[in-house]
Amino acid sequence: MATAEALPDDLLDEILLRLPARSILRCRAVCKAWRSRTSHPYFLRAHAARSRIIAAAVVDTTVIPDGEVCTTISIRSLGDGDGYRSGAAVSSSSSFASVRFDSRPFVLGSWDGVVCLVPRPTAGFVRPRNPIDRYVLVNPLTKACTSVPPPATRGIVICGYAHPTTSRYHLLHADSFFSYDGTARATIQILRVGEKNNVWRKIARHPAPAGVVESRTYIRLGGAPPVSLHGCLHWLVAPSSARPLLSVFDMEREEFRQMDTPEQWARHGNLPHMMSVQIARRSGKLCAFVHEPSASALGMWMLEDYSDPSSWRLERRIDYSRHGAGSRNVARTFRNKFSAATTAVEVLPDGVNGGGGEEEIMFQFLINQFDMREAVYNVGRGAWRWRRILSPRRVMTHKECMLPREVSFGGAAHFVEESDIGGHRCFCLW
Repeated sequence: MATAEALPDDLLDEILLRLPARSILRCRAVCKAWRSRTSHPYFLRAHAARSRIIAAAVVDTTVIPDGEVCTTISIRSLGDGDGYRSGAAVSSSSSFASVRFDSRPFVLGSWDGVVCLVPRPTAGFVRPRNPIDRYVLVNPLTKACTSVPPPATRGIVICGYAHPTTSRYHLLHADSFFSYDGTARATIQILRVGEKNNVWRKIARHPAPAGVVESRTYIRLGGAPPVSLHGCLHWLVAPSSARPLLSVFDMEREEFRQMDTPEQWARHGNLPHMMSVQIARRSGKLCAFVHEPSASALGMWMLEDYSDPSSWRLERRIDYSRHGAGSRNVARTFRNKFSAATTAVEVLPDGVNGGGGEEEIMFQFLINQFDMREAVYNVGRGAWRWRRILSPRRVMTHKECMLPREVSFGGAAHFVEESDIGGHRCFCLW
């Protein structure tokens, strides 16, 4: 410890802020000073804001006695393809949590280090118009688990996030009135998890864009999660106008607004062109991938000035018809599945496996519950690699979060693991 104690405080903070969340949890065992430093609210907020280390959340369900199921969420290295397959030991993961359900749950998504699950209704489907009993929230790194009731109106949670100032977890719920092209014209409600009486509040509507009569908020249901940047969440949506828009939610002010997109993204004729655009975050800027099927390519666009929606520029075209092993499979997947089956788009500065120093772009496609496909493009070498993962496990991109339960979930009910449920340690929700 002599060397560490000799470091200036600001330098020590800089070093610790660069570590992944699970490594910081280990650092807390070094000494009381490090535990105090890494538990301070300022440090927690700073680490959450800077962390871009993406892992994989693997959701696996096994049957336990009495016909119930144990759903285990384990965190693995993003490039650990073998860990995605059935039969890979959960214990090989450095962090995991298990939850007991009476039937196989539906996985809504992973947002800011928290995985959201829904117990399946009797009909076996989870849809916006079907009643939902509750939402179960699990942080597999800290093993924090809670559940919250839905609002009185029907609909579905579209995302969650940790508040940029307080770090308290929030959920956004869309009560959809009308949908087309994957976009819902909806009333949005928000819940601050742990708030007394679990009060859902309506988000004020933003002004209607040109050419749109109603002023409900437009949200895209399903697909890749929203992109978090500059304290806002971003979705690509398509109201009845000729081109898609960005729906932007300010997490501090709890307000929606809309941003224009380039004319080149406009749909042609009856083609829902918006469904062929996906957005991501790259080098601290918004990035968009526009499918150009006639050229077998993706146009990669960058928003150079966030305050100026007209500053989008086409940086390059990525040809997916050749280059690298599996290029035929890559091309087929992009042509047929890019619009509807894309569940994640991540730009990784150090590559999928980390530490490689080569920027890579990863696209994940969920074809069905047993078939996931992944295409990775190496920007420097201009090469693709592709793999198909046939497994009943659900795999999602996941950003680890080390926030304590009381910070994330406040006074929301906390469920304690029981040790003897058919040999499984599970959170029991009832």
